[in-house]
Amino acid sequence: MVDFKKLRSEKAKPKSIDPVDIFRRSPKPEGVKDLFSSQTEILNAWFERRNERDTVLKLHTGGGKTFVGLLIAQSTMNETSEPVLYLTPTTQLVQQTLEKAKEMGISAVPYVSGQPLNERFENGTAIMVGTYKALFNGKSKFGVRGDVKPQKVAAIILDDAHAAFSVIRDSFTLEIRTNGKGANYPRYLELTNLFRKSFKEIDKLGTLEDVIEGTEYAVLEVPYWAWHEQLDAVREQLRTDSEQYALIWPLIRDRLHMCHAFISRTSFTITPVLPFVHLFPTFYEAPRRIYMSATIADDSEIIRTFDADPNSLKQVLQSRSLAGISERMTLIPDLMPFKFKHEHIEKLITWVADDKKLGTVVLVSSDEAAKRWSKVATVAKGSEEVEELVNKLRNEETRGPVVFSNRYDGIDLPGDSCRALVMSGLPSGTSNYELFRASALYGGTTLTRMLAQRIEQGMGRGARGAGDHCVVLLVGSDISAWVAKEANFRFLTSATRAQLDMGIDISKKVESLKDLVKTIQQSLDRDQDWTEYHAETLAELVDEETSNDAYFKLAAGERKAINLWEDGYYDQAISKLQQLIDHKDQGLDTQMRGWLEQLAARIADKWGNAERAQDLQRQAFSNNRNLLRPRILPPYRPLSTLGPQAKALAENIGGYRLRRGYLQTFEDVVVKLNQQSTANQFEQALCEFAKMIGLNAERHDNQGEGPDVLWLLPEKIGFVIEAKSRKKGENPLTKEQHGQLLVAAEWFSVNYPGYECVKISVHPKNQATRAAVAGASHALTFEKLAVMISDARSLLTSLCESQLSPSHLEIECTRLLEHSNLRSDRISSFYLMPFEVQS
Repeated sequence: MVDFKKLRSEKAKPKSIDPVDIFRRSPKPEGVKDLFSSQTEILNAWFERRNERDTVLKLHTGGGKTFVGLLIAQSTMNETSEPVLYLTPTTQLVQQTLEKAKEMGISAVPYVSGQPLNERFENGTAIMVGTYKALFNGKSKFGVRGDVKPQKVAAIILDDAHAAFSVIRDSFTLEIRTNGKGANYPRYLELTNLFRKSFKEIDKLGTLEDVIEGTEYAVLEVPYWAWHEQLDAVREQLRTDSEQYALIWPLIRDRLHMCHAFISRTSFTITPVLPFVHLFPTFYEAPRRIYMSATIADDSEIIRTFDADPNSLKQVLQSRSLAGISERMTLIPDLMPFKFKHEHIEKLITWVADDKKLGTVVLVSSDEAAKRWSKVATVAKGSEEVEELVNKLRNEETRGPVVFSNRYDGIDLPGDSCRALVMSGLPSGTSNYELFRASALYGGTTLTRMLAQRIEQGMGRGARGAGDHCVVLLVGSDISAWVAKEANFRFLTSATRAQLDMGIDISKKVESLKDLVKTIQQSLDRDQDWTEYHAETLAELVDEETSNDAYFKLAAGERKAINLWEDGYYDQAISKLQQLIDHKDQGLDTQMRGWLEQLAARIADKWGNAERAQDLQRQAFSNNRNLLRPRILPPYRPLSTLGPQAKALAENIGGYRLRRGYLQTFEDVVVKLNQQSTANQFEQALCEFAKMIGLNAERHDNQGEGPDVLWLLPEKIGFVIEAKSRKKGENPLTKEQHGQLLVAAEWFSVNYPGYECVKISVHPKNQATRAAVAGASHALTFEKLAVMISDARSLLTSLCESQLSPSHLEIECTRLLEHSNLRSDRISSFYLMPFEVQS
């Protein structure tokens, strides 16, 4: 028998440090003869710049990032003979990476919980592969700042860096979960009770009590000024339970002042403004940090989360090649010209799984949303079950359908393991921080960027690289309306934009459920006309990605301010944020401007400069009313009256690539205009409804001042509206309730001089008590509101189904409004009713 190992050692050459050469000399995995041109291009570029501390490289989903990362790791190990650490978001991806390394003949060892670090890793002879949480935890075996001898590495490879943001934050997040009023509930109550007074000061005590009782789903932020006042009390309570949070408590105990505190119906949550990654020298002092990411449109979160050099994102390593872009037939049933129902999608996924024998997956945003699919699909519960079902799909032990909740990243389903992927509903956050941030930045571009990334990540679960294919169905009025809106498209990568453009064109031509089945079959059966159409159109539409320097500057400035705050430079931290706010080229929307002003106010308050903190908080609230209401309110900023109603309506509809998307948005709004909705939902929907018919509107009720909802009409008329939406039909309007309306009308007359005021109460009937003296006020009854919604639906359907160009759409709006009771000067006479004294 020939001793090949001995023969190899006799002919051994010096170890190569060129990653492409390393691949050439290594065993090739089955089915792989050579690297993609995109992989070679990126590896060569990295090798030229390998001594830069931070490097970001991007490949399309399924473009072979793992190969590239392992070759970079081996190159670094060959060059330095020092340890290299490779991190992934999940244990499943750890296993996949180890398997790839074995196929390539690269020495790699797993991180093993409960055991010392592997000697081969420490000696620089094998790459260590582990999850992000293996490194980032309060008892990290790699060492936490302050330890005598933290583990040094020559490089750290951060795989799927774009998918790790929430994982990293979790490592610094302490949650006292109520567990259905279980063991932690007394601690949850003790902590929430510390802040009752502060919530009363900002008129949120009622909401807080509903949250604690579990009847309100909102996530409330503890006012930072109250949080700072109670830090010692909070620290003392948590120290008692510190063993329960042993992996997190050491990381935040001295930095509680730099954390948000949230109260929800399920937990009391403490999480940093930005993660404290500097506490881990293994990461923070690594001479090479390589961030590997799928191609996404906004990379600025890499700066916020990892404190990466912003210049590295300006010089990101990426290929112009289309290699790795999978074939996706993206269909949007809700935008098709026939009535699409939930049971239709159930039949479709069952047909693909049972009849076509192909893997079928449904992605939903929450466990609650997953329940809807339980009759026709297996719902994955918990990380272990997710991993088990992913493996079964990959090994063809099941075809599904399988439902995954909030798993828009971290699962790979190549080939037949997923040929049909349903994204049901618009992705939403599940952690309290994500829900809070989405609420705080509602209506701004930051939230749109977050949603765009989630949608891209979700679409990328099914087809994993060149030669792979998948049908993606975007189901639900909210996600179809989002996709239809023109302004949202710029936040997607050019490849996804191209596939969605194709999908919209295809969806327009699908005329029935039978037609939809045939269209899907064309992808599954590899119809040549479809594959050629996709390839040609993709090549035509995909552009080179360009980075947005404004996002990088914003992220870098925010991270710099946090670092200055950490080091005790309060004034400089506030100045850095003020520079961002004042910089005209940043393109900040008002929501983000308010967010930064509130952060500056938080720092000023901790510094002890209460007056400056209050000024900044008033500015923040003035710009973004989703944030904390200051103890002293800022001056009210009156709404501007829009121009002609037809012009505003035409501009609204013109903002959608596919006008049916506007109708989907309309239906999402008006479904909440009923007596079963919460007061918050009803008032928000009433405000959005006015905007959708071309009026201006806002919610404004602070400390009993101002109306629940204000509508401004072009004729300098204001509808001052109090919404008694949950009132029982047999109960008339009382003197007290009418008094609230009169107070709101007084507020309106002060803030809108020269406007006519129309006092309106949304009420089941137009009945009032004699004591109410409501003769000069009007009722918008549920019957009349239903008529108004029906008239609006008819008007908007006519406009959205028209094929008119944007320039002619305003003319058509004017013409249709001429014959509609929704014309602003007719609304009062056709839909409002005078109150009558109940007999």
